[in-house]
Amino acid sequence: MKIPVTVARRVRPVHAAAIAALLLASPALAACGGDSDESADGTVRLSFSWWGDSSRAKATEAAIDQFEKANPKIKVSTSYAQFGPYNQKLATQMAGGGAPDVIQIDWGNQSQYAGSNTLMDLAKGPAKVDFSGLDPKFAGSGKDGDKQVALPFGQTTQSIVVDTTKLKDLGVPVPKAGWTWDDLAEFGRQVHNKSKGKLYGITDPGATWAAFQSWLDQKGTALYTDDGKLGFQQSDLEGFWTYCDGLRKSGAATPANQSTTFNNGPAEDPLAKGTAAAEWDYDSIYASHAAATKDTLALLPLPTVDGKTGMYAKPSMLLSVYARSKHPQEAAKLLGFLVNDPAAAKSLGTSRGLFPNLDARKEQTAKFTGGDKVVSDFEASAQSGLSPTPPAPPKGDGQLITLMQREYGSVSFGQESVAAGAKNFMTQAQQALSK
Repeated sequence: MKIPVTVARRVRPVHAAAIAALLLASPALAACGGDSDESADGTVRLSFSWWGDSSRAKATEAAIDQFEKANPKIKVSTSYAQFGPYNQKLATQMAGGGAPDVIQIDWGNQSQYAGSNTLMDLAKGPAKVDFSGLDPKFAGSGKDGDKQVALPFGQTTQSIVVDTTKLKDLGVPVPKAGWTWDDLAEFGRQVHNKSKGKLYGITDPGATWAAFQSWLDQKGTALYTDDGKLGFQQSDLEGFWTYCDGLRKSGAATPANQSTTFNNGPAEDPLAKGTAAAEWDYDSIYASHAAATKDTLALLPLPTVDGKTGMYAKPSMLLSVYARSKHPQEAAKLLGFLVNDPAAAKSLGTSRGLFPNLDARKEQTAKFTGGDKVVSDFEASAQSGLSPTPPAPPKGDGQLITLMQREYGSVSFGQESVAAGAKNFMTQAQQALSK
């Protein structure tokens, strides 16, 4: 049974603290098992849930169909939702002992779930998966200590999505790889001036936690320390917000009332609404952006500092087997298919970024056309300049993402200064990470 719900997004509005509270719910809540079942004829029924929009759902259902054809005694019930509602529901399911057998998790929540023993070890035991075909370092993004609690479901990296149709109409050149943050500011001003104020250069990235991470990396600073504390100072955040504040005030970036729609999905973004010519995002979201406009879009690497982009190979999302699954072996078979099998690669395309298994990816990318080829070509061109993939974020990462949105929102609406907003962020962020 396929149960599409609604559209997804790349932010994480659900608080890690809320997840923790739900996971510590009363024992009575944990009495029920997973959502799976087994028929009298031996047919196993698995449940699988993820977040994503309709284009991702179509690709995922196609992959599941291929899996069921190859495994006629396994039937898969699927569901998907927006990122926020999906994570809120998953946290409740985890606490109640009734999460799906195979679950898509966000990297920012991995440490939280692993710490509560709700994810099975994929390297050994009943849910063992063969992931020898994945890049070992990239597969390591799903480790928690010595346990492989998740596997990447796709590889993505940061990008700037640009509307080349609008730039051509305005006579503004498409920026070249190697551009700088000063170049971005000048680009934004040109777009705004040549459109006579009707179009902004870029959606304001000031509330975007991952954009700040790239900004820090370019300067040799990490988002987190090895022991899960903040790796940056208040002055670092002030520098980023001061730059973004300048973009907005010059007309190079969208005003506050437009920037807030960035969290509502590609179809509601300034880029799709035709009020911004560019937007920061992961390249795995490209298909959703392309589906939301009739204009031609392109992907560009981030602006640089001394040639460094701050981009890295990130798991766009990960797959895990729920610890209470009644059918861990069959769940592991489904998970292994989704990260390894060429048939899955063909169906999924780049709906979650590049396919995890390297051999299947090579076979897949050779046949790409359209938007899939755009993403694949972009990843190939950016590969040599990628920074090492950092460890999984610590518990509390989800709270900091929401905190970033709230505090920068206050700054962009003029309710507090950059310095005051950054100070408030640091105080609350340190408290969140100490819990």
